[in-house]
Amino acid sequence: MPYPLHTPVMLDEVIHYLDPTAGKRFIDATLGYAGHALGLLKAGAEVVGIDRDIDLLNIAIERVTKEGFIKSFTPVNYAFSEALDKDKNLLEGKFDGILFDLGVSSYQLDTPERGFSFRYDAPLDMRMDKRLGVTAADLVGGLGKNELVELFETLGEEGNAKRIAGAICSERLIRKIETTEHLANLIIQTVGRSRGIHPATKVFQALRMAVNSERLELKAALPSALSYLKKDAIICVISFHSLEDRIVKNWMNDAESAGQIEIITSGVIEAGTTEVAKNPRSRSAKLRVAKRIL
Repeated sequence: MPYPLHTPVMLDEVIHYLDPTAGKRFIDATLGYAGHALGLLKAGAEVVGIDRDIDLLNIAIERVTKEGFIKSFTPVNYAFSEALDKDKNLLEGKFDGILFDLGVSSYQLDTPERGFSFRYDAPLDMRMDKRLGVTAADLVGGLGKNELVELFETLGEEGNAKRIAGAICSERLIRKIETTEHLANLIIQTVGRSRGIHPATKVFQALRMAVNSERLELKAALPSALSYLKKDAIICVISFHSLEDRIVKNWMNDAESAGQIEIITSGVIEAGTTEVAKNPRSRSAKLRVAKRIL
């Protein structure tokens, strides 16, 4: 299976905080292309790599195999909250650290038929796990106007949520909205275009997060992760927008108050200018790090 070149975000920082060495074991809870996992494996550590997207998981397995580290690598095809909660036998024992690299992968965005991006005309899908039953088209076609407004405001922080929801409800009386291009063009017609981000960006983000239950996944996985970590084990979380970062920040503050963790980073760590120049995706990345103390 061919795979594109991929640069993991803030790899140097992740390696610095996790400090992988021979004999250490880590969980990469959002494996993706295995860029971070390979960094850990190359340092001599063992890695359990979790990804709900079977296409990405297969790419990761191929990459790890090609690099010669497959014997130290255990792939898991689950959403990370399911893996951490259900597969007790696989994850039993204590790990030295865990990494969450949140959000959508470049592979998912750049594969038209997955329906994540308005850059391509494709079915409005957005499922990270193809076993999920509800697609973005189902939400666009089935939610009421007020439900759409709440979705776009809550998960997309979209200021034009009411206008866009109204346009969707009117349009679907004429014909179903089933493709990325149809929805993106409808949003452009409704709110216009201006400099800055594409006007459909926040709506697409909201739909993706809803289809994949991303906030619920994160809220369930963070506290669950502690039970798999040794004392003094490290938790690294990379987020890419304010909603996710707020969840991570609030959980870390609560867990520190409860005496479960010690927050290592003061505020967030952001990618340096050199990395941003080489890898524009890192521009919005925010890294928070904590250590289990209980």
